[in-house]
Amino acid sequence: MELRIHEKKDKEKNSDYAYRILHGNIMTLQLPPGSVLNENELSDLLQVSRTPIHEAIIRLKSEYLVDVYPQSASMVSLISIDILKEGLFLRSTVEPAIIKQIAGNVSSENLKLLKNNLDRQQNLLDVENNVHAFMKLDDEFHQIMYQLAGKPRTWASVKSINSHYDRARHFDSIHYKTDPTIIYNEHKTIYHLIMMGISSDYDVEQFYSKHLRKFYKNFENLMAQYPDYFIV
Repeated sequence: MELRIHEKKDKEKNSDYAYRILHGNIMTLQLPPGSVLNENELSDLLQVSRTPIHEAIIRLKSEYLVDVYPQSASMVSLISIDILKEGLFLRSTVEPAIIKQIAGNVSSENLKLLKNNLDRQQNLLDVENNVHAFMKLDDEFHQIMYQLAGKPRTWASVKSINSHYDRARHFDSIHYKTDPTIIYNEHKTIYHLIMMGISSDYDVEQFYSKHLRKFYKNFENLMAQYPDYFIV
C-alpha cells in the first residue's frame, strides 16, 4: 500500500490525522476504488495505534467512501453512479439558489474572500497544472459562497453526499489532464454575478449545470476503461 503521507499537524488528534490522510488518498485515487484497508498496515504506516485508524475508517464509511465488512475487511468503496448523480443533483439545485441569494448583496470586504481565492487559482495556473491543489481552491471557492449565504452546515452536507462526484472529477482531471483554466474562467463568471447581481434574462441554472458537468464528456470512456472502479 502506497500512500501520500503528510506530517501530523500540531495538536491534531490521531483519529483526525488518520482520517485526513486516508480521505486525501481516497479522493485523489492514490487509494483506488476497491483497495483493501488493512488496519495493522495503516497503523504501521501512520505510526498510530489501531484505534484511531478504526475510528477514521468508520467516519469514512459514514461518507460512503469505505465499505466495512464485519469479520472480514474494509475496502475503498467503488464509485457509485447513483450516489454520484444524487450529489450532482444536490449541488445543481442548491448552488444556483445560493448565488441568487447573495448576488448583489455581498459587502466589498466579503467579496475580497472570493477575489483572494480567484487570485490564488490564477497564480497556481501560472506556475503549474497541479490538479489536486487546484481542486482544493475550487472547493474553497464554493465553500466561501455557502458561508456568505450563512449556510456552512449545508456545505458540510453537500460535501458528504458529493464524495463520489468529487472522486469522479479527480479521476477525470488526472486521467485526461483536463485544463482547469476553463473552470477558473467560470469561477470568474460566478464572482461577477455575485458582485454585480443577476440580470432578469440570465439563466443561472443552465450555467451551473454546465459548470458542474464538465467531466461528463469523458465519463463513459473512464467507465469503459476502468469498469472495476465503478458500480452502476
